[in-house]
Amino acid sequence: MEDLRKKELYQQIWSIAAACVICAFLLYFGYRNVDAGLEDRHWDVIALGDSIIGKEREGEAVQVYFEEYSGMTMLNAAFGGNCASVGENADRYSYHEESLSLCALAKASCDRDFGVQKADMGANSLRAWYFEDALEGLAAADFSKADILLLEFGVNDYTAGRKIDNPEDPLDVRTYGGAMRYAIELFQEAYPNLEIILVTPAFCQVVDRENCLKEDFGGGTLDAYADKEKEIAEDYGLGVIDVFYEIGFCEENIMDFTEDGMHLDNTGRQFYARFLAEKMGELSERDNK
Repeated sequence: MEDLRKKELYQQIWSIAAACVICAFLLYFGYRNVDAGLEDRHWDVIALGDSIIGKEREGEAVQVYFEEYSGMTMLNAAFGGNCASVGENADRYSYHEESLSLCALAKASCDRDFGVQKADMGANSLRAWYFEDALEGLAAADFSKADILLLEFGVNDYTAGRKIDNPEDPLDVRTYGGAMRYAIELFQEAYPNLEIILVTPAFCQVVDRENCLKEDFGGGTLDAYADKEKEIAEDYGLGVIDVFYEIGFCEENIMDFTEDGMHLDNTGRQFYARFLAEKMGELSERDNK
């Protein structure tokens, strides 16, 4: 009788283990999204970034104003709270937010496989109402038919205290600089005809903190992140739109353009979109000379 109970117990354990394996298999491969799901559509610009571009999606959104001012189409594939780099816990399966970092999205975009991002979405603590639609749009985008890729990151790396760079490993994705280089190289290899333009982070002042030229969350002040991005753009021969130094945001006027010192209000989104459109036009004129 005891042997029979042991046998039944082993059978139950093996059944549970087999069920877990099958569920994991179906979850992973059921979410795989390869070229068959691509839209037959041309985008002038695909924008990856954070809430500066991503927070509003309809009507009074950056991409709507940008399209109006530039005459170009833009896919808004930016996610609020997003970093370029990954955190120290990125290798933990339970850390779902990291799959929307720039380096993870770059790999997914180049491999044409957003299975991890889709599986993580339900447990993402930063998820906003538009995240699912934004991910579906990005997964369906054919980068080989796009003209320009905008990479707009830095503010969240700054507030998260991520290291700016690792001199011993230039592709260390746990640093801002390493993540930017990693993503750039992936996109350049997968889509050699895609023009990549870097956008430096915007001046900000976190609530109850000093402004970003004074406040250090552990990795440095925000100007150091902007400087690193410009350095990387020069190293890779990329265009750069220098929002940090050229748009004109500062401690005296930041509340005229933002809701809280960081997130753009409608006036700020219009101003930011017009700046992007003008600078992109200048880059185009420079390249055509």
